Amino acid sequence: MQAGAVVGQASFDALWWLCFFIVIGLFIAIAYLIYWLGKLPGETAHARGHPQAAAITVCGWLGLVVLPLWPLALVWAYSTPPGRELKPPPDLAGIRAELETAAARIAQIERQLGKAGTS
Repeated sequence: MQAGAVVGQASFDALWWLCFFIVIGLFIAIAYLIYWLGKLPGETAHARGHPQAAAITVCGWLGLVVLPLWPLALVWAYSTPPGRELKPPPDLAGIRAELETAAARIAQIERQLGKAGTS
């Protein structure tokens, strides 16, 4: 009867550790969810080029403490202030082309300076 009790105890220990890791995983998941919810209005406002994005970010984080502020911050992030247009996201392809053009011009100027220095 003693051997059966040891086998039962071993399975109980394994079950306890499994539950322990599940609970730890749930705490980590809930902490990440709270972090993600806190930064969501601010990231949305920044991505949309909202002129009041910094204030929306603060309101989103405060909304985790004062709950009515969070939905307000999210709605605010998606709204456009009257009389203002949202800035479009940057044209990365255009910026890259301008950078390559500037690099070519700098290389040309360096070549000309090199020729002038040897003359």
